[in-house]
Amino acid sequence: MIWLIAAMMSCAGMQAQTNLTISQIQEKAVNGDPEGQTLLGKCLLDGNGMKKDVIEAVRWFNKAAKQDYPEAIYYLGYCHEVGIGMPKSMHDAVDLYKKAAEAGYVPAMNRLGSCYDAGAEGFDKNYAEAVKWYRRAAEKGNSNAQFNLGLCYYFFKGVDKLDYAEAVKWWTKSADQGNATAQLQLAHCYKVGEGVPANAERAFTLFRKSADQGNALAQYEVSNCYRRGTGVPVDEEMSLTYLRKAAEGGHAPAQYELGKCYDRGTLVEQDYETAASWYLKAANKDNADAQYNLGNLYFYGFGVTKDYYEAAKWMEKAAMQEHASAMCGIGICYYYGYGVKRDHAVGRQWLNRAAAMGDETAQEVLKQIK
Repeated sequence: MIWLIAAMMSCAGMQAQTNLTISQIQEKAVNGDPEGQTLLGKCLLDGNGMKKDVIEAVRWFNKAAKQDYPEAIYYLGYCHEVGIGMPKSMHDAVDLYKKAAEAGYVPAMNRLGSCYDAGAEGFDKNYAEAVKWYRRAAEKGNSNAQFNLGLCYYFFKGVDKLDYAEAVKWWTKSADQGNATAQLQLAHCYKVGEGVPANAERAFTLFRKSADQGNALAQYEVSNCYRRGTGVPVDEEMSLTYLRKAAEGGHAPAQYELGKCYDRGTLVEQDYETAASWYLKAANKDNADAQYNLGNLYFYGFGVTKDYYEAAKWMEKAAMQEHASAMCGIGICYYYGYGVKRDHAVGRQWLNRAAAMGDETAQEVLKQIK
């Protein structure tokens, strides 16, 4: 289950709303004003406008919390949850979130819902309670809670029934407020027709909105849309642009696809060394295709120093994920002793598994080694 931690407003952001300078915030805090004390605590917590000091931040939050200031209570809960400036305690965090939520602080309602949704350190999950608090925050316009409530309907957690249409309703409200993750989920619904009629153009628009906010998965989807002409005219340059953004954002399938572009010289000049670097990033995230292709580069010495040991290592990792071509590759390595101790039996086992999955190369090799 995915959930979003309530956004923590920075000191600088709050200053913009209140037009207060750091010195004015400090003056309000020293004079006992709970808003000023909370603002000062946040500045110290984040290191905005002053040196970061979590112990001092907690001290100011406590001062404001003693005056029943809901936002300060919420921040104390956050500090307990993650163990910043005080002992980590999920139970204490939940108690504080509940107090802030019952006092009407909307981000605390959403965060409390997330705690019940996830559970932690002996704190039991309670999906019905999660939905109750998500709904309270969502109805007050909190975009994170709207997104989370949509997830509950989508995955049938704490609600009366699985309801894609209800999920779409809440994700639309969240997406309209610019929530990038909600835009991504809503785009998926329009892409496949869950809760709404399938609409490729609408899906692309939402994927693009999320992508342009830096969501790597959305960037990968936009790249695919431009490449296939789904909901938008084919544009290979734009496809490559978004593929690169997704890869640089750490999305493993995008890293693999970008590596393949350099490997084959598709839309870019062929560059095996760059291909190997992108394959490695994806391979380290257990992407089987990247592991297999990286193994091939090591086997033939393209873009890397020829190394049968490395070739066998990466092919075996991919083979363990039921990658048929990698099964064939590691089978050959074992049968002929490339990078591993020669073992005909093990080699045949891998080749037979690959052949059974339809790998033609494995089928031919088996004919040759009878």
